[in-house]
Amino acid sequence: MAEPQTSSDPPPLPSTQPAPPPRRSARCVAAMSLGAAAAVLALVVGALLVIDRRRAEPTDAFVESPRLEAMKAELGKDPANTDLATELRELDLQRRRDYFHHLTLARWGNYVLIACFAVFLIGARTALAWGKRLRRPGGKPVEVEQEMRAARGGRWALGMLAVVLGAGAISPVAVEAYLRMTAPEPVPTHFADPNDVARYWAGFRGPGGQGVSAYTNVPTEWDANSGRNILWKTPLALPGKGSPAIWGKRVFLSGASRDRREVYCYDADSGKLLWTAAAKDIPGSPPRAKKAFGDTGYAAASPVADDRHVAAIFSNGDLACFDHEGQLVWAKALGSPINQYTHGSSLAMWRNLVIVQWDQASVEDHMSKLLAFDVQAGRAVWQKRRPVANSWTTPAVVFDDKRHQILTSANPWVISYDPNSGEELWRAKCMDGADAASSIVFANGVAYAVSAETELYAIRADGEGDVTETHVAWQAGDGLPDLTSPLTDGKHVWLLTTMGTLTCYEAAGGEKVYEHELEKSFNASPSLVGDRLYLVTVKGLTLILAAGREPKTLATNALGEAVYASPAFQDGRIYFRGAKHLFCIAEATP
Repeated sequence: MAEPQTSSDPPPLPSTQPAPPPRRSARCVAAMSLGAAAAVLALVVGALLVIDRRRAEPTDAFVESPRLEAMKAELGKDPANTDLATELRELDLQRRRDYFHHLTLARWGNYVLIACFAVFLIGARTALAWGKRLRRPGGKPVEVEQEMRAARGGRWALGMLAVVLGAGAISPVAVEAYLRMTAPEPVPTHFADPNDVARYWAGFRGPGGQGVSAYTNVPTEWDANSGRNILWKTPLALPGKGSPAIWGKRVFLSGASRDRREVYCYDADSGKLLWTAAAKDIPGSPPRAKKAFGDTGYAAASPVADDRHVAAIFSNGDLACFDHEGQLVWAKALGSPINQYTHGSSLAMWRNLVIVQWDQASVEDHMSKLLAFDVQAGRAVWQKRRPVANSWTTPAVVFDDKRHQILTSANPWVISYDPNSGEELWRAKCMDGADAASSIVFANGVAYAVSAETELYAIRADGEGDVTETHVAWQAGDGLPDLTSPLTDGKHVWLLTTMGTLTCYEAAGGEKVYEHELEKSFNASPSLVGDRLYLVTVKGLTLILAAGREPKTLATNALGEAVYASPAFQDGRIYFRGAKHLFCIAEATP
């Protein structure tokens, strides 16, 4: 029998070479790559945001620009410079565009950073979950199909990495382009022509709140019973104590009851009611107004207007702005004021800002404020706390050849503010212990403030800080009014009490010129038309006196109904708000 063949080769020995390292799963690689890409994208976006932040101006620099302020000051000195006004508007618009673009880009950049962080966390979590390794038997090669799957996974992961990194490279540019294409154009700052502001009767007591007519050709004679020189009269829907505000061919009034608050627009030539707009459904407004004091009512404050808007405020703290067609532009609920006579301060306007003197409660309560709202958008541009008690005075916006000022008075301070920023310019302690209702008048760099409980103070308005001891030029104590506001032509200062005492002082040194008893009752403040004083009694009589050193009566004219509001003067016309009607007085044409 043949012997079995045997191989001369020795039997194979166990392999001593190390096994190839195990491979990660394709899903694990993809998750790790995606997380890494998100991290890289976050670094890129973060770097771009840092660069944009360093390149952009600080937030306060967008709001306060020395160049803008210098241009505004120059325009104040030369209001008729239309080229400068156009350049100022264009610069302000460009700065607003840059500012809001910077904010929007920062907001979207933060969104991208948050998304990158979320993707990074998801990628890390997924990598941990799929981190099991494919085992290799010692020395046995990996199957071809398994190798192919791993290769496909690697290619997929590299492709995703490239896509994410590419998106990270172009996303800031794409986002910026998208924002520029889709972002609405910012509304350019608009304010009325200063020449129009000076000639229209846009709010309480006309330009600057001074009670001085820009026209001297207004009627001196009329009679409601015979209809002589009564161009028209129109019935009023709701009561109010506020004066008419006039811009162009529109006359605006506000009226209110406990449950209704309305603004009216009349045609200046015919008296036709053009529209009625209700201030209602304002978020935060009290469901029903507190019962108003009888002498003030629910619409004691006069509205204020410019060439596009009219704004009105009511006793419950509702503030509403409408366009000249009666459409609501914006509204605010300031809240029910803590004020024993309810709110009575009229609105003022400076350029594009509606100024609200919101005085309430006591000095110790620290609740009084001065606020400025953008008339176009309704946003609060600035607000300042006031160390004063409740008052019923109206802020006066004046220009003293160097700067604009907002002059205010309330217990215990007369305070001047910069209308650009609301910063306090100066203060004088002249109203201590007084209920303030008489507003400030201004002429030749001097502010005149008065209260029935203190004195008439003449304060030079060029100071800084507390000027109580340094800038009070003179003071006087006779004929002090408790409701009406003073009047000045720069040479004289007139005071009129509700009981009918008319007192005249020299503006230069405070010497009393005369004190005259008219034996009538007055709620309306005195007005100046050229060289004539117009004094309107509660019973609707208008006394016209010479504005000189003697109280000479020139004419007495009857309106036929009670009048509590101050009149408004325009070219050849006088507008009166009576208790029941709105009147227009104009001389009949031949």
